[in-house]
Amino acid sequence: MNPIDVDILLATYRTPPALLDAQRASIDAQKGVGTNVIVREDSAGEGPAANFSALMSESSAPYAAFSDADDVWLPGKLARLMERMREIESAAAPGTPVMVFCDSTPTDASLRPIPGGTFIARQRVDVAKGLAFPRLLMQNFIAGNLMLFNAALRRKAGAVPPEALMHDAWVALVAAAFGRIGFVDEPLVLYRQHGGNAVGATLSASARQLGRAAEGAGAFRGRLAANIAQARAFVDRFGDEAPSAARALASFPSSGWWARRRAIVRHGLYKQGLCRNAALLAFA
Repeated sequence: MNPIDVDILLATYRTPPALLDAQRASIDAQKGVGTNVIVREDSAGEGPAANFSALMSESSAPYAAFSDADDVWLPGKLARLMERMREIESAAAPGTPVMVFCDSTPTDASLRPIPGGTFIARQRVDVAKGLAFPRLLMQNFIAGNLMLFNAALRRKAGAVPPEALMHDAWVALVAAAFGRIGFVDEPLVLYRQHGGNAVGATLSASARQLGRAAEGAGAFRGRLAANIAQARAFVDRFGDEAPSAARALASFPSSGWWARRRAIVRHGLYKQGLCRNAALLAFA
């Protein structure tokens, strides 16, 4: 029997038993990694971020992985992520926060792949560029169900603040600011889409961008305000440790028109894609 390497933080919210059973079976089928499953039902309707935050506080293993209740993991998911994790840790100073992530295959409710590519491919992001801290402040593309992170990152991240866009966005930001992030370019999760997902993955990047462009400036500024609130929470949590990009974005509400645009350029506060950045410069 393997020692416990990974706490599986499994958040549920009125999950149909058949879907939960399928995910539990796929966790039990993980090869070469000892796991401990911690399950928490969001009975009060707090939301995924609060539910996963509470699960993080219960974790004590050397590593942890977020698990949605309705996915299915391929048998080698954790072993492959652990291999990449140990490669990074071996080259880093002891106690460095590290997060690694993989890709996933969006499927229908019956686990049949949905045409259109993997989860990462649909977002049309340059992964290397997107992992820079300023970029993650503006656009997180790493889903929690793809992550494995070490205890140093769990401790550094602490409780997920209410202003965080989501638990995965917060953990990714902390990893980018204070540690290292690695990518395994393989779809190791079947990301089930069934109409009840908290976050879906069926739209292509083009369709998503067109839909958001049609929403207009008000909707764009609303999303930017959420990014700003998360940056302010980051600065409040980490103070002088927070990278200058976070402090710059947090100061947007008190900055003038030109100052905001200078900050975007100076600190690299860009999204990915020409349309996104054109809207950012127009409406920020």
